[in-house]
Amino acid sequence: MKVLLNSSEMKACDVSTMMQYGIPSAVLMERAALAVRDAAVEHFHPETVLVLCGSGNNGGDGFAAARLLMDQGIRADVLFLGTHARMTEQCQLEEELFRRSGGQVLPDDARLSGYDLIIDALFGIGLSREVLGRYADLINAVNRSDTPVLSVDMPSGVSADSGQVLGTAIRADLTVTFQFEKLGQKLFPGAELCGRLLTFDVGIRNPIPSHTGFSAASGSGNPDQEHSPVYTLEEKDLPALLPRRHADDHKGNCGKLLIISGNTGMAGAAILAARSALRSGAGMVCVLSHPDNRLAIQTAVPEALFAPWPADLSPDSDGRKLLARWLFWCDAAAAGPGLGTDAFSLSLLTVFLKNFKGHVVLDADALNLLAEHPEILPPERLPDPVSDSAPETEFCGVSAVITPHPGEMSRLTHSPIDAILAGPIRVARSYSRKTGLTVVLKGARTVVTDGTDTMLNTLGNEGMATAGSGDSLTGIIGALLAQGLAPFDAAQTGVLLHAMAGDRAAAVLGTRSMKAGDLADFLPEVLKDIRF
Repeated sequence: MKVLLNSSEMKACDVSTMMQYGIPSAVLMERAALAVRDAAVEHFHPETVLVLCGSGNNGGDGFAAARLLMDQGIRADVLFLGTHARMTEQCQLEEELFRRSGGQVLPDDARLSGYDLIIDALFGIGLSREVLGRYADLINAVNRSDTPVLSVDMPSGVSADSGQVLGTAIRADLTVTFQFEKLGQKLFPGAELCGRLLTFDVGIRNPIPSHTGFSAASGSGNPDQEHSPVYTLEEKDLPALLPRRHADDHKGNCGKLLIISGNTGMAGAAILAARSALRSGAGMVCVLSHPDNRLAIQTAVPEALFAPWPADLSPDSDGRKLLARWLFWCDAAAAGPGLGTDAFSLSLLTVFLKNFKGHVVLDADALNLLAEHPEILPPERLPDPVSDSAPETEFCGVSAVITPHPGEMSRLTHSPIDAILAGPIRVARSYSRKTGLTVVLKGARTVVTDGTDTMLNTLGNEGMATAGSGDSLTGIIGALLAQGLAPFDAAQTGVLLHAMAGDRAAAVLGTRSMKAGDLADFLPEVLKDIRF
C-alpha cells in the first residue's frame, strides 16, 4: 500500500518534518536537488542542461540542481521566469549560491535549442491557477522542442491535486518526485504527462494525521474523514486482502452468490459475471435470469445454478415466494448487468432490494434504474452500535457497493461527465457520504471509497476498456462479498484483482486483442500462487 498526497498534505509533511526533527528547509532542498541531479545524469547523460526556474521552492530546487550539475562538469544554464519580488527565501538563497558558483541566468528570450536536457522547475506542486502569458509561451515552446524534459515534482501546468491541465502543461519524459507520490501524478491526464515517475527518499518524515490505512503505513493517527489521504494498492497487498481458505472448507461455506442479471438477449452479461465470480472463489453461484437465457448460461457456465426469474412478483405469488427462497439461500447478491430498464426489471429490482438484507453489488442497469427511481433503495435509518444513531445518509439501511462508470455516475448525481472526470475522487467521496453506499467509480483510475477511506487503483490497462469488463468486476466483487468481506474491503480487493487479471491478460494477448472474457480466464494466474 502506498499513500498518495495532495499539495496541502505534502506541504504539511514538509513543515512537520522541519518542526519535529529540526531539519532545515535548506537540507531538504539540497537532498531534493541531489536526487534531480542523479536522475538527470543516470537517465539522460547530458553535457549541457537548461533549467527552467520559477520563484517558489520548486525554482529553488532547480537552482540547486543546476549548481550540483556544474560541480560534475556539466554545463547548466538557468532560465528564470519568476520575479525576484515574489521569490521565496530559500529560492533566493539557491539563486545566490548558483551565481557564486559561476552559473549563468539567461534572459527571458533565450533560445531553448542547443541543450541535451531541459529540467522543468517552474511550479512544482503549488500551482492552483491557469498558466498564462510568458509561462504558457515557454511551456508550449518546450513541448515543441525535441529536447527531453525532466520535471521536478510535477510537470509544470499539471495540478498536483487532480492531475488536470491548468491551461497548458509540460509533457515530461521523466518526473522526479520526493518521498510520496502525488494524486496528480496518478490521475489522468497528469499520469501521462509525467512520463516515467521516480520517487526519492529525501528524509521527509512524520506524515500528517489521516485515516487508518495511512496511519498503519506511517505510524500516525487521528483520522480525519474529510481530509484523509488517498492510497493505492499494489500487487503485494493482495494476499492480505483475500478471504482465507482452509483445508476443510466446502462449497457451502465458501460463499453463495446470487446474480440477478440478463434480460432476454443479454445472457452474455450474466455469463461474464458468473464466470468471474466462480474464478474468484465463490463456492456456489446461482444466476437468476430471463428464462430465454437458460441454455446459453448453463452451456457457458455449467458450474452455476440457474433460476428463471418469475413472471409474477405480486405479494402472494409463487414467483415472489421463489425469489424469497433464493434471497434466503445466498450470502450476497449482485444485480444489474444486462438487467434491462423496462417495467418488469424495475419491479424485480425493487422487490429484491426491499427484501434482501445482505451485502449487494449494483451495476449497469441497476444503477440506471436507481438514477430514475431512487426510492427503490429503502431509506430507513439503522442504529449505530457506538452512538446509537445513524449518519444522515439517503440509503444507510442498505449495505451496497455500486460500480458506476462516469456516464452512470453522471445520471446518479445529475452532474456533467466532464465534471466527474475532472474530480473523480471528490465526486465519489461526496456521493458515498451522501448515500451511505460504497462507491466504485470506474475508469482508467478507478476510485473506491466508503466516504472515509479511499483507494485509487493504478493498475490495469487500456485493453480492459471493452464491453463486459464491468460485468466481470461485478462478479468478482459479488464473490468476495459472499465470502464474507465487508463492502469496502470487497470493493477494493475486487478492483485490485480485476486489474491484475487485466495486466496478466495484456502480457499474453496484448491490449488490442483483449476481451472481457479474458479477465475471468486470467484470474487463476493471479490467484494460483497466493499463500497465507
